[in-house]
Parts: sequence; C-alpha cells; structure tokens
Amino acid sequence: MASPRIWLFADVLGGFGGIETYLDALARRAYADGLDVRVAVARNGPAPFLDELKSIGIPVYDQKPVLGDRFFIRHRLLIHYVTKSLRPGDWVFCVRQPMPELYLPLVRAVHRRRGRIAASWMFSPEYLPPPPGPVGEDFRRAVAETDLVVSVSECGREQFLKVYGYEGPVAVIRYHNREFLADALPLPDGPPWNFAFLGRVEIEQKNLDTILDAFASVNRRRPDTRFNIYGGGPDIERLQAQADALGIGDAVTLYGRYDHRSDLPRILAANHVFLYASNFEGGPCFSLIELLQAGRFVIASPVGGIPDIYVDRPEAGTLVAPDREAPIAEAMAVALARLEAEMIEPAAIRRVYIENFHGEIAHAQWCEALDLNQRPVE
Repeated sequence: MASPRIWLFADVLGGFGGIETYLDALARRAYADGLDVRVAVARNGPAPFLDELKSIGIPVYDQKPVLGDRFFIRHRLLIHYVTKSLRPGDWVFCVRQPMPELYLPLVRAVHRRRGRIAASWMFSPEYLPPPPGPVGEDFRRAVAETDLVVSVSECGREQFLKVYGYEGPVAVIRYHNREFLADALPLPDGPPWNFAFLGRVEIEQKNLDTILDAFASVNRRRPDTRFNIYGGGPDIERLQAQADALGIGDAVTLYGRYDHRSDLPRILAANHVFLYASNFEGGPCFSLIELLQAGRFVIASPVGGIPDIYVDRPEAGTLVAPDREAPIAEAMAVALARLEAEMIEPAAIRRVYIENFHGEIAHAQWCEALDLNQRPVE
C-alpha cells in the first residue's frame, strides 16, 4: 500500500514573503521525513526558492501565465494539473486559503478523485470575510466541504464559525519554519539604542506611520535612539518624507530590500528591540518567529495570532494597542529602561521559540492533523 501523495498548493505566490517562507520550510521538512511531497503554484513574481526545492529532488509545477486571462483560466489549469493525478487518500494542502472564485471548484475537483483537501489561512478570518453575493456563498460552501480547516493561531480558531458559519473542527497548526540560528544573538553595545522593523514596508497593514510618530516622541527625549527599517514595499518614500517632516530624518534609516537568506543574521545582530505594532496580521508572523530564534524583544500589537507568542511571556515582548502613538512610545521607553538595566535576556527569549514554535513542533502537529503517521492509501 502506498503512502499518500501530498500536493502543496498555492494559487498566488510572490517572492519570499511569509507564505513563501512557509511553503519552503514545509516542503523541505516533509521531503526530509520521506513523504511523497510535491509543489504546485501559480507564481506572480520571481521565486528562486522553487529552483532550490527542485535541486534537492522535490517535484515543482509552476503553471505559466495565460495572456489576457480574465476568468482564472491559468488557475483552473493548475487545479486540473494537480487533481488529474490524485489517488484516493491523497492530500492537497493549500498553504494559503484559495481565492474565493476558485475555492469551491478546487474542493470539488479533489473530492471527485476521492482525494482530501486542507487549507491554512494566511490571515485570521476576521480579516478575510467572504465577498458579497454568489462568490461569497460559494466560498462558505467550500469552507464547509474542506476536509481539514487550519488556523495557524489559537486566537483565530473561533472566528471560522463567526465569519464563515463553519461548525466543523479547526486544527491549530503552527507555521513550519527553518532554524537558521543555532543560538541566541548577543545584544549589541549601546548607546545608540537601535529600534527596528523588519518586513514589508506598507502603512495600511504594518502601521508604520503611527510607529514612526511614536519613535519621534521617544527620540526627542532620547536622541541616543535610532530606528532602522528593513524591507521593500510601496511606502518607503512616504515614510522617509514623514521622518524628515518630524525632524528625525537623521535618526531613521530605510534600508530597502534585503536578502532574507544572507542578510538576516546581520540585521538581527545590529538591533536591540523590534517594533511590530501592526493593524492586522495572520498567525504568529514569520518575522516574529525569527526574532524569537535570535532572542530579540518585540513591541507588538494584539492582532491576529500575535498574542499566541507574547501573552504571559513578558520576557519575549509586550503587546500595545496599535491605533495611537502614545502606548507604543510608552512601551519603547520601558524597553529602553530594561535595556539599560540589562533586563532583556536573549537566551530566555529563544527558549520561547524552542519550547513552543520550533519547526519540529509545527511538523508534528501537521503530520498528526493530516494523519500521516499511520494512514496508508488503500
């Protein structure tokens, strides 16, 4: 009897953001575990990690664009490619919830082949409501017919009923992630005391304008502080203009895009405290998991799956409301005091990662939820 084949499916895929990091780590770990894992995607931009997956022996199918496609033909071709070879008991695991227009056709195509489908949500359901009209109704039907609905955070579990009317079980499975540091990084000398942001430079989600206002308030009292912003995105010029208008341009540096695989240790080693007071998020974000690995303290907001990391773990970070600068500035002042008193311990922060968010923990949860430890295909 053969083991089930597992297709890791993404109908939208960019460069190397959170979902791409998840797919990369999940594919590698499943392959290392001897599972018959394959990848099927529709890329929207360069994704060099796919070539790396191919090089270690993982089959990768990248559905090519269709010129003038206004009816999701490309994505329907992707669905056809994956489902035509499914055997009874095989899995299609969506690393992000499929687009509303495609979700129900995908679920039913999988079930026609007596396969099974799971979908993991990239944001909490409250931030992904069904669209209005028939498409939204089809989306709700697709959720109801999904074999395994996955939340990457405890915080999001109850929202599937509230937002989608879904009454079935919800599995909480942490994001797969790669351990890229063998130990916590020591804090750099200070002053200056370096606050930092790492991720997509976008105001709407990441709340960077409010965070910048908060930093300005702190920097006026403490000119020995700096704010380093790493990442690409649509709002780099807007934030630079805001920093200049606030009179803190010399204390704020926007570095732009970085190479996640080669630059990350250097960036983490150079900074003391990271700011992540987002307006909305999905699960415990990859940037935050990486900061746990490095042993870095974080000022974050209680949205999406972020509380899963920091509630009852004051050694690792603190949660603040994202809608006003004052609470963020106050948390920064408290963090400064802790730094100066040597009360932030990188090793203690890393223990939170090892004991709760390590990739091996995520993989064990994933294998159990998909019943991969004992269920062969008949």
